[in-house]
Parts: sequence; structure tokens; C-alpha cells
Amino acid sequence: MKRLLLLTAIFLSGCAAGPAVTPTETISLYVDNFNNADIKLLNETTESPFFWLRGTERNVYKSYGDSVDFDGLRSNGWSYSKINSLELIYEDSETSMVNMNFSRYDEDDQIILTGSANYLLINDDGVWKIKGGFAPTKLSTGQD
Repeated sequence: MKRLLLLTAIFLSGCAAGPAVTPTETISLYVDNFNNADIKLLNETTESPFFWLRGTERNVYKSYGDSVDFDGLRSNGWSYSKINSLELIYEDSETSMVNMNFSRYDEDDQIILTGSANYLLINDDGVWKIKGGFAPTKLSTGQD
């Protein structure tokens, strides 16, 4: 009987499904929400508190929405962003890291910035959420 219970437990643990959306799909969703300037959905796809390490600047925010100012981005010419590439750097059952290379465009579809950032994601009860971002340079979030 113990053996049957052990085999059942092993079988069921092997059948446990991971998050339905992959880490790279989560980043794509994040960019869609960013382009829509949807603070509510951005806060839902990120984990609080949220952190940014951009160049030598390090900040922790109560939520992702506190880290971005879309009016400020627009005043600097931003209209939308587009992913150039996504690379899954690491993934286990609890954490993952995704590199995103992206471009920001103005209203005339001209590139105004190309940059990259690495995003740390955590598995929050079966849902990948972005905990923070690391960028080699100080990418503007519209607050500067």
C-alpha cells in the first residue's frame, strides 16, 4: 500500500503543470501592456515591489506603475516599442531570466532608441511575473 501511494505521488508530481504562459511570452505581454500604457495590466504582470537597475542607478518602487511616466516618454518622442529579440537566459521552477533587445519608435515610425534589458521573473503561484529589470545603460522610464 505504501508503495502504491509513493508511486501515485511520484506520478502526480510529474504531471503538475507549470505556468501556462512562458517567461518570454510574459515579456511580450509586458511590452503589449507598455505600448497600451496600461498601468493596471502592467502592475498585474509584475511583482511588487519592483526594482530597476539601470546603468549605475538603482531604484525600488512600490509597484511597476510607480516606475514609469508615459507622459514623460511621449514628451521625449516615444510612441511605441517593438521587441527585436527575446532570449531565455535561465529558467527553473521558481525563477527565470529573459534578455530583451527592443527599439522605441516615434509617431513617424522612426527608431529613437535601441536598447536591451535583462528581466528577472518569479513564478507566483503558477504565473510568471516580472520582479525587476537590469539594463546596462540608464534607459528612460519617462521620469527623467
